[in-house]
Amino acid sequence: MTSLADAVLKQRRISIVKIDDTHYNNPIILLSDIDALSSNDEKHPPCKDNDLKNKPFTKTHKNVLQQLQHRHPNLAAWFLYLGFLSALAFMAFQIHYALPTPVSSEEGATIDPLTGQYRFSEENVRKVVRYLSEDIGYRVVGTEQDQETQDYLIRELKTFKEQAQKQSARQSGEKIDLGRVATAQVPPFPKFDMWVQVADGSHQFDFMSKVVMKMYTNMTNIIVRLSCGPECDKNAVLLNAHYDTTLGSPGAVDDALPIGVMMELIRILSQRPALKRNSLIFLFNGGEESLQDASHSFITTHELRNTVRAVINLEGCGTTGPEILFQANSRPMIEAYRKVPYPHGTVMANDLFATGVILSDTDFRQFVDYGNLTGLDMAVYKNSYLYHTHLDLDEHMEQGLPQHLGENTLALATHLGDDVDLSEGMEQTKDVVYYDIFGQFFVSYSMDMAIRLNIAIGALAVLTLAIGASQTTLRAIISVLLSLAAALLSPLLSAFMIQALGKSMVWFSHEWLPVVFFGPIGAAGMLSVQLAFHNKKSGYGLNELHTLSAVQLFYVAAMAVASYMQIASNYFLAMYSLFSTMALLFNHRRMVAQRKAGKAKASGIDYATYYVASGIQTFYLSHLGFSLFDLIVPLTGRIGVDAPADAIMAIVTGFSVFSFNPPLLAFSHRFGRASLRRIIVWLLCVQMVVLLVGMALISPYNTLHPKRLFAQHLRNLTSGESLLYVAHADPGPFYAPYITQVESLYDTKALFKSGSDNPGDWKAIYPFNQFLDSYIFDTAPYIRKHTTNTTLANSDTPLTEFIRSPPKLVAENVSYNPETGLRKLTILCTHPNYIWTVTSFDAEVVSWSMDLDVPTKEKFRYVVRNAGGYRTDGWRLELEYRANGPNDKLRVELTSMETEGFGRDIERELEGSGDIGVMRKLVKARPSDVSLTYFSAVLSNFDL
Repeated sequence: MTSLADAVLKQRRISIVKIDDTHYNNPIILLSDIDALSSNDEKHPPCKDNDLKNKPFTKTHKNVLQQLQHRHPNLAAWFLYLGFLSALAFMAFQIHYALPTPVSSEEGATIDPLTGQYRFSEENVRKVVRYLSEDIGYRVVGTEQDQETQDYLIRELKTFKEQAQKQSARQSGEKIDLGRVATAQVPPFPKFDMWVQVADGSHQFDFMSKVVMKMYTNMTNIIVRLSCGPECDKNAVLLNAHYDTTLGSPGAVDDALPIGVMMELIRILSQRPALKRNSLIFLFNGGEESLQDASHSFITTHELRNTVRAVINLEGCGTTGPEILFQANSRPMIEAYRKVPYPHGTVMANDLFATGVILSDTDFRQFVDYGNLTGLDMAVYKNSYLYHTHLDLDEHMEQGLPQHLGENTLALATHLGDDVDLSEGMEQTKDVVYYDIFGQFFVSYSMDMAIRLNIAIGALAVLTLAIGASQTTLRAIISVLLSLAAALLSPLLSAFMIQALGKSMVWFSHEWLPVVFFGPIGAAGMLSVQLAFHNKKSGYGLNELHTLSAVQLFYVAAMAVASYMQIASNYFLAMYSLFSTMALLFNHRRMVAQRKAGKAKASGIDYATYYVASGIQTFYLSHLGFSLFDLIVPLTGRIGVDAPADAIMAIVTGFSVFSFNPPLLAFSHRFGRASLRRIIVWLLCVQMVVLLVGMALISPYNTLHPKRLFAQHLRNLTSGESLLYVAHADPGPFYAPYITQVESLYDTKALFKSGSDNPGDWKAIYPFNQFLDSYIFDTAPYIRKHTTNTTLANSDTPLTEFIRSPPKLVAENVSYNPETGLRKLTILCTHPNYIWTVTSFDAEVVSWSMDLDVPTKEKFRYVVRNAGGYRTDGWRLELEYRANGPNDKLRVELTSMETEGFGRDIERELEGSGDIGVMRKLVKARPSDVSLTYFSAVLSNFDL
């Protein structure tokens, strides 16, 4: 039977390896070359039933053919290939999100049975995290909780110091007892030094296109140094994390987790033999969320600053997954990262962060700008939906995450302290390419090496042209370029539809949902281009060969341009170029072998070639893609009300669809125009169903993926108004029912105002105020109605008159020089029980007492933010500006934030008004799918 079937099916170019002779009624056909099932050859379409009617086949033979036809071999090839790609993505997912097993804090578990040394314990870290984020809570600079945190850290660190001294004394005693035995020499334990720095200072902090002048008062740092002695103290590695939090968050991951990691490192390293080469300095920095004041204070004024040669900055903006190395600026530090057990980082993150697209910043900036340091910036970044929200709690921090961050940091610190010469070769550079390979290995090399490798890859690509392995046409090249454009732009149609139906950001609740909402139409768009450019006149397989060759040429050209521009991220393009070239060489060898065997009449693409072309590319792109979507999707929840979030995610998804597997462009030609047309129609149908069903059933926000709202109770001492502002920070829907609910809470109607209408309304959180549109509620009627003070209830006096001890500005030492036209004064601000003052004024400033240059000699809108430690009651600023005369006073607006209300059920009331709780009422009525950042502030104007 086998020979008969071969004879019959030969016209379809199918080589049958085996038919199960014992089951004739259900034959199993194993194909040695699925490529032969292609109906790509338009001149030889697949057999139809009518073609068989007049053939003299036996019933058995006809059953074989009908069975084969029934199985739709072209679909089998599609599903097999797509299944392979899906398997690659699934494996990448499993590897990408893998975390180490946590180590408990039990005594036996914390000792390594092989070395006898202390191990890093996740449970010890979580104890610190829980105490900071739950027992203390919101640790905003200048609040009582800020002081509680300092006291706790100092107390715990002193305990570690005492334990280390006892261990060192015990070890010294053992050395004395065993001193006569040469082999009993034990390395010394580290010297444990500790400082508490309290300082004033100033610096310019430009962020999000805004210029901010920063002043800080009584800013606190806690510093620990572990060293082997004077020789080690000459060169130090700085490890930094901040213990303060932002306004709306208890900060379990941001940044209690890194604080806990550093505490655990000190516990371990202080009871091990001292590192032999360099000292380690641990900076527990007290003011990062106030715009990096404490790190600036350390690196510009502390006595240890000149010994620091490199920095490791630890941050957190997510709650799950591995930490990532996202900034690095020197070759030695990048090479040191190779020593970590769980590497995760890519220069692509470094390049992306440098563009400013990511609206965030870290203390790393201060160490680089003011200390000229090189180092590594590492952060937890996955599931950043909870970043800077009330949900940043230990219970939402994934098991294994602290272990991952801790073991990596411990390995880095140990290697840098023991083995790296920090006295030379630590220059800043961006000319380093680095990336991890699926979290298992870390690769780094210079930009010069990258260019040499790229030249070699380019030469290999030229070879494919020379031997005919690569055979492209202008038509195919244009089709690839247009397919990329279509993949990028066609998802915008879905974005426009989502916006038109009022369902903006419907994909927000999960990082993978944008792929569902924008992926099908992106794929349909790029395949539609291939359908339009499919050449009916090309012989068997040439459409595929031309397109795959065009894909190769596209990436080789992109690699060349990126190399010329010295873009370190070009390794990604080099990888695509290399494996496209390898696939074409593999295919050429297969085609030559088939022609020699008489199995192929012309050039084409062997089915196995697609697996060679796709294997590494798709596997690695999936690895990168998970990071990309984990980073960008949650970020859209805080990019501002005017940002085109739907369009951004549509384009990002389209690019990912194209990059996931570029050889699909060639594969789409394999079964002819009719098959390709059906696939496009199917994708469009899927897209329409997804949009309609998704928009009907899915909400963009839920409890663990909340919408971010900002609320402030602003009392304007100049106008006498008491207003509640409620704003959002993304372009997603701001539910009318919620505004109605707030209106009913205070029995008043809301007034809408965009951020551009009055940018001063949110000056307390400048420069973030530019992102906010607000609903404004007059709270005065509510307060008068609910106060227990009848005089206050019936008075027409503005409620702001009853605010006790408001912040004030006064001018001292005022003088005017008529010859120069310059007016000088000292601005004195007093703000007892208020924090985070923001002073703004228009002036042509000539000089001031801040330790930074005046940014311009022209008239300019200055905004000066001041942050101070607990019980900091004021500040002063000397100023000289150009005036029109001695009475040309300076008009200054002052906004100050109240200290109460940060995570605790307390609120400052008007004097004599009773317990009204305007802000408390709003917080308690917060919907479960909303995260609320809230505070109260006063605003007033002064003529100085």
